[in-house]
Amino acid sequence: MNELDTHTQRGPRASWTTHRYRKTVLILLAATFLLKCLLIGFFGTRYDYGSDDRGYLESARILAEEGRFTYNDPNRPTVFITPALPGTLALLYKITGGGVALEQTFRVLQAAMVGAALYLLYRIGSRIFGERTAIWAVTLSSFYPPLWLMSLFIFTESLFLLFLLLLVYAALRAMEEPSSHWALLFGLLWAAAVYVRPTIALWPGLVFFYYLYGAKIPWRKLVNCGLITSAVFVLCLAPWWARNYEVSGGHFIPLTKAGGNPLLLGTYPWTVPALFLEEQRTWHTTDDLWINDEQDTAMAKERIRKGFSEKPFLYLSWYTVGKFALFWGDVFYWMALPGIPLAVPILYHYALLIPGFMGMWRMRRHKEAGLLLLLFGYMSLLHMVYLAHSRYSVPLMPLVALFAAHTLIQRRKKGDLPHV
Repeated sequence: MNELDTHTQRGPRASWTTHRYRKTVLILLAATFLLKCLLIGFFGTRYDYGSDDRGYLESARILAEEGRFTYNDPNRPTVFITPALPGTLALLYKITGGGVALEQTFRVLQAAMVGAALYLLYRIGSRIFGERTAIWAVTLSSFYPPLWLMSLFIFTESLFLLFLLLLVYAALRAMEEPSSHWALLFGLLWAAAVYVRPTIALWPGLVFFYYLYGAKIPWRKLVNCGLITSAVFVLCLAPWWARNYEVSGGHFIPLTKAGGNPLLLGTYPWTVPALFLEEQRTWHTTDDLWINDEQDTAMAKERIRKGFSEKPFLYLSWYTVGKFALFWGDVFYWMALPGIPLAVPILYHYALLIPGFMGMWRMRRHKEAGLLLLLFGYMSLLHMVYLAHSRYSVPLMPLVALFAAHTLIQRRKKGDLPHV
């Protein structure tokens, strides 16, 4: 604990310092929000990727106008995405109508989501590392170009970032104060995060065992809180399960039926999907998404079996080092921000990632930081099985910035960095 900020002091001075830090954070976030609004106003309509974003917007239109939840195939109910993002867009559609007004309004809303998430980052960082490290992490994250790009693309990332940090904050508070109140809130946020992006679904289960063995919370109290959290989660997901059972003709689909494509995309060693785009167009022989998913899954399993049998070193290296390196090392910068060439976000990314990994190693035995390390490990392993992608790791980068800020502050204290 002696390496952390001295944030446990009491008295008027500590209160005044906390007030000053919070004021600084709010001013910084307000300023960057206004800059993002200007960026959206002048350039926002350029950031149309013509991919998932078009699908989400069309899904929202049909949901708002006809009350049917579809995706890609407007004539059939979908079980291939979760409803949080299309549902949010549909609510805005009712207010703004479709077209540019909806898209620009949602981009501004996404900028606000990112700002709110970074304030949560400050609260999380203050509890684990101290306020000084937390404010530096917020500063580093506020100017990280991929987070600006996240506000412009109509993807799930901004909404997921907000609910992910809400979930992390609730997990941290529940560890400090294991009570029915925090167990209830954690269950609600768990369900909300899953409705945004299902990949987070299993992390709270790992958190339960971490509380037991890492945080050493009494077994009886942990079981009581776990039952409350699980009951809330089941109640929140039950409508989705019932709906999926009905529209699928009697199949239990707890999350989505969309694992085949990312599983298949991840079977191409040491490359990214864009490099074999022409081949992807030959995969599907039908417009039926159910059949396509089953074909993708079967093809992926065959490629994995054949690959490990015929080229074991290549596939072993890809499913370990390769995917890990791609997940963390690739930079989410699919379209350039005005005046910012690709070299800038690449250098910025590694300026966060390298000291961030150093900080993770330094804090590997710290109880509260262990929750974040568990999250990093879980998401890394998940995407090493499926598709490793910079778009999927970018919501984790503000949490990486906490460890990077901690490392830089400690090195400065030791005289390795110049004082400014």
